[in-house]
Amino acid sequence: MNLTPSALLAHARSDAGKRALRYSATSVFGVGTTQILLVIFLHVLGWKPVVSNFTAVALTSVPAFMLNKYWVWGKRGKAHMRREVLPFWLFTVAGWILSTLAVVLVVKLTRDPASPSLKDGNKYAVQGANILGFGVLWVLKYIFLDKIMFGTDHHTPYDEDIEAEEAGLAPNAEGAAH
Repeated sequence: MNLTPSALLAHARSDAGKRALRYSATSVFGVGTTQILLVIFLHVLGWKPVVSNFTAVALTSVPAFMLNKYWVWGKRGKAHMRREVLPFWLFTVAGWILSTLAVVLVVKLTRDPASPSLKDGNKYAVQGANILGFGVLWVLKYIFLDKIMFGTDHHTPYDEDIEAEEAGLAPNAEGAAH
């Protein structure tokens, strides 16, 4: 793999590179939105860390899915529950589980009952734990979304199957609707 500046710039100009940049921008939006919500829930409303983490992840997952489907991969049409929403949510739940485990660990490590500001652990460390939990899955999620779920290799037959299914038409043996 060539990592020279000119090779990286050439890749960024390719369809795959543009898609990776849009995915990265979507991730920055998701992380930023989640962190803003965590600030509100943890610091302003005084919610518990695990509840704050769950609520922030749940609220951010809907726009993250829509941005990935429509903007990053340029898919059109209604979201398909089994082929699109469910796999995306499985990655979201996996990220939530990893981030929650990290949050629980950070709370245990930074909790100080003698300090009112640390009775539920260091809130900034909780925010970092959220990022760490999702960061672990970030690359795997991109590969899955790009190569399996929304990728160009699966574009036409995949979209045709969904459109036929939504129209109430059963695919024939060749995969085309009849």
